[in-house]
Amino acid sequence: MLSWNSIPFSCGHVGVWYRRGMSHTADTGGPIRLKTKVHHPYRGRTVLEFLCERFKYHPRETWLERLASGSIRLNGRVASPDTVVEADDTVEYEIDIVEPEVDFGYDIVHEDADLIAVSKSGNIPVHASGNYITHTLIARVREDLGEKVHLCHRLDRETSGVVLLARNVEARREMGRAFEDGRVGKSYIAVARGEPADDSFECTRALRKIGKQHPIPRTVIDDRVGKPARTTFRVLERFDGFSVIKASPETGRTNQVRVHLEVSGCPIVGDKTYGLPARLLRKMVADAGDPEVRAHLILPRHALHHARMRFAHPTTGAPTEIGAPLPGDMRAFLEERRGRV
Repeated sequence: MLSWNSIPFSCGHVGVWYRRGMSHTADTGGPIRLKTKVHHPYRGRTVLEFLCERFKYHPRETWLERLASGSIRLNGRVASPDTVVEADDTVEYEIDIVEPEVDFGYDIVHEDADLIAVSKSGNIPVHASGNYITHTLIARVREDLGEKVHLCHRLDRETSGVVLLARNVEARREMGRAFEDGRVGKSYIAVARGEPADDSFECTRALRKIGKQHPIPRTVIDDRVGKPARTTFRVLERFDGFSVIKASPETGRTNQVRVHLEVSGCPIVGDKTYGLPARLLRKMVADAGDPEVRAHLILPRHALHHARMRFAHPTTGAPTEIGAPLPGDMRAFLEERRGRV
């Protein structure tokens, strides 16, 4: 059987590796002033309508209160609820929030005139969502580089590994088409519970997203109305009731690798959404710090790493391969478990 240690994790044709960003940075809270551009589909709406449709994390009443207080500006001037917005207008507003602690550290693993690829930690969202506003990978990379790079795809907050960013609109557009057409090869390394019967297997179960009306939004198996999905797997190592598995998704559904491993009987270690029995999942919803839940998870984040990408360069067409080695937390877990065998 092939060991994961023998897999080459090169940086592609550009051998650039260096560390950027600060690690484990917490925020003391306080107001954050945000700016957003009005895109074409929202032109002709009132400021109130724009805010309610674009930023649904606040109810209409909250936006009305903020407009009444004068804290929302349109093109630098205090806005009223019935002011009409036009395309490319700038809306500014303040939020008072304590953002969760994240690990801002990342490695730049590829860089050229059109693309930058970084290997992110297992504790940072790639873009703003929920209580994460400025504590995101895209915000930190833009700040560090001083340029407006664009995300070409997404990774879950707890998934470490390669994230591809475009340095111009043309590269972002071409990479977006490549992802949509399935022309980007992706390989993940997961540490999972259990040992599959076969060294190579696949999962083709259809997937459907469950919305925020549920306690834990998630993706579920639904072969009747779900979207087609296919992932191939190869076991790289087995030990002590765990397996190191290479996962290659051929479609790009939300949480696809995690769900397909769960339904295959090998949930990922540390996965709070797909790695807990129903009883413990209910306990976690009530108390995320429950000792029994934490003991079952073993790791504070799910052990999934985006290890490699393969695609044609958006400008030159040259075959491009970008990789990132396993992060320290996954390596430490594997070494500790091997020591028990």
